Amino acid sequence: MANPIYPKTKIDEQEHLTQPLRVHTLLSDFELEDVWRIPVNLASTHSLQLFMDQFAKANDQLRHCGMAGLLFRIRSFIGRLFKWDEKLLQDHLIPGSIRFRYARQENLSYHDLPHPGSGVFNPVYKLENELLSEIENKTVHAALHLSRVPDRDTWTIHMAVYVKPKGRFGKGYMQFIKPFRVWIVYPSLMNAARTHWEAYLKSLK
Repeated sequence: MANPIYPKTKIDEQEHLTQPLRVHTLLSDFELEDVWRIPVNLASTHSLQLFMDQFAKANDQLRHCGMAGLLFRIRSFIGRLFKWDEKLLQDHLIPGSIRFRYARQENLSYHDLPHPGSGVFNPVYKLENELLSEIENKTVHAALHLSRVPDRDTWTIHMAVYVKPKGRFGKGYMQFIKPFRVWIVYPSLMNAARTHWEAYLKSLK
């Protein structure tokens, strides 16, 4: 059951699009699939990176427990079986990647961008109030965007998912998994993120 203290977490995309964010122009040709408000309150002294430290813990927890974790394991197995997830985005700047697009628009070199790391997503940029990362496989080219935005007298976090499905199969795949994402994965992630953030705040007292 949702915590009544917090507003509805799945929000209208216009609430996100009205924010002055770099991602709007960078991914204007991608479809904005989902926008969620993570149910947390940040003070003006809480940076986006500070929240991301707790969000990473929540995401790791999500992948290893509960129904959402089971779905991730099933998807990982199917991806390996059909070789959907062979990493197409390597550590250098590949034309067609969002990293390449951003570097070209900002006149940056490879060394000016965040290190790709070893995760599923490749980071594109880390700004004061925005983080963008991308993933590309044989079903979709997608991006995950998190932003720190004002919310009355505090700050909150928007999480937006941008997609470019690959062909009919990619579109069908995205439609098939949508109920699982909307009703299981994202709500579980919202709850885990809120729990970790509140635990962090309590640890400071």
